[in-house]
Amino acid sequence: MRKRLSLGLLVAAVGLGCGSRTPPAAAPAAPAPPATSAAVPVPAKGPDGWLTTLDQGHPLVGKIYDTANVRLRDERWLFAAVDQADFILLGEQHDNPDHHRLQAKLVAAVVHAGLRPTVALEMLEPDDDAIVSRYRAEPGATAAGLGPALAWEKSGWPPWAEYQPIADVAFQAGLPLVSANLPRALVRSIAHEGVLALPPGDVARLGLDQPLAPATESALEDELRGSHCGQLPEKMVAPMALAQRARDGQMASRMLSFQGKVFLVAGAGHARTDRGVPARLRAARPDAKILSIGFVEVDASKTTPDSYAARFGAVRLPFDFVWFTPRAKDDDPCAGFHIHHP
Repeated sequence: MRKRLSLGLLVAAVGLGCGSRTPPAAAPAAPAPPATSAAVPVPAKGPDGWLTTLDQGHPLVGKIYDTANVRLRDERWLFAAVDQADFILLGEQHDNPDHHRLQAKLVAAVVHAGLRPTVALEMLEPDDDAIVSRYRAEPGATAAGLGPALAWEKSGWPPWAEYQPIADVAFQAGLPLVSANLPRALVRSIAHEGVLALPPGDVARLGLDQPLAPATESALEDELRGSHCGQLPEKMVAPMALAQRARDGQMASRMLSFQGKVFLVAGAGHARTDRGVPARLRAARPDAKILSIGFVEVDASKTTPDSYAARFGAVRLPFDFVWFTPRAKDDDPCAGFHIHHP
């Protein structure tokens, strides 16, 4: 499983890699009024039904697995579950365009049902909200132009064209499209200074005032070691785990700050039900209906859904539903991997 993009960006955030965008802040403008549901596009597939190509013939490709009931479901079942949820987490492999296409399809389905959800993106930081608001207020603003407005090509995320299907739905339906992440500079400070980098109120807001259970902390640290190909200095493991927890806390806090249904588009690690954002949401809103959907690339050697749990270091898949897709790449994520120390 390739995780270098998701946690590799965490390396960058804590000062072991590239910098971040720091545009000026401004008050967010209200989004445009909603369009009719008929105007909302459902992203197109290629002739074979998928944008990615590797292992398209795998028996699990396109299948939706209900982890609680241990059975496969169709799209209508998943759409019904999304319709009933307050918070929907869409956990992706960042560099798989089919994951973004299916995420957009789920958001569009909610719009077609007459709702106007908020869409929060891990890829956006607080200062980006002002950029999005200013850009959307411009005459003729389109989803395609939002990437350049955000200087997306300098962000370290996969190309804007891969995320654009989600923005297309938001633009056509007038949905709020908002940041979910902490500023990279603050993540870097947390990793180097711990909770002292935060005001006391933010320590509690981000869920850092209480330690994780030892087994959960150990599992998170093991994930960080593995995702960095064993090259992460041991002295950085615990600080980076704290930074990861802070980002989970920010994503949950942002979701809780909006009225109505909220989608989160984020890496699969943030969406897992045994820790991450769902745990923070449950702690803050035990009455809320939380739904986590993991988009998972297939492996030719694994033909049963539960065999993918080990990929996440878990006994069972840590999502409510898993939607299986082909793989985008077949390279070795550790080939040439190197952490540049500051």
